[in-house]
Amino acid sequence: MALLLSTTDLVVSLTFTLIVASQWLSRRRTHALLWTWALIVWTLAVAAETAAALNGAWNPLTYRMYYAFGALMVAAWLGAGSLHLSPGRRLARGFTWVIAALSLIGAFLIFTYPIDPAKLGVVNSLGFVDSELVKVFPISVRIVVAITNILGSVAFIGAALYSLWAFRRRGDVPGNRVAGVGIIALGGLLAATAHSLGAVGGPGLQGDQLALLCFPLPLKGAQHAHGFDRLGVAQAVIDV
Repeated sequence: MALLLSTTDLVVSLTFTLIVASQWLSRRRTHALLWTWALIVWTLAVAAETAAALNGAWNPLTYRMYYAFGALMVAAWLGAGSLHLSPGRRLARGFTWVIAALSLIGAFLIFTYPIDPAKLGVVNSLGFVDSELVKVFPISVRIVVAITNILGSVAFIGAALYSLWAFRRRGDVPGNRVAGVGIIALGGLLAATAHSLGAVGGPGLQGDQLALLCFPLPLKGAQHAHGFDRLGVAQAVIDV
């Protein structure tokens, strides 16, 4: 079962990565570049998960990759990309540098902290490390991960909510665009919640699989929201 879930994760993640990367190559916009990077690290995390499923057990390398690229970076870089859609370009650039610094610090801590392999053997019925029973990384690492998730979530969801507010002010926006941005906000909120569950106790099925299922929601919402101007996130999502 774990291998099936992981393989499905990998196919979906790789598909989204290729789609967004190809759109960035054709348009060369900063937000699209950052979202492409977010999808790349997401795919790397899922690849580590799949390797662990194929091997029948986690090892320190696959778990470090899964935690660093998945729990630490995905939400943060999605948020950074979203801020580059807003009028505050200085804020967006500053936020991106902060996320870059936290990503480097967090990755350094994750890849250098000694892992007890015995903890990686404490898994649930589907073969995922049971984050409720074991804490693989110390609180300092988990705090950095929580900070990146909070910052990224606030930026990503805030951009979507800003779009909804702009829609309300205009008063002439079609309902499908409003619904689309609502889906963007909902997808971001659920995925961020899932990542936070993994961050506080280590990645596990409950966080990773929920995040995977929710991640396509912003892209689906963008399809409904197509046509909005740069005051909001919706048009830029579909135009990446």
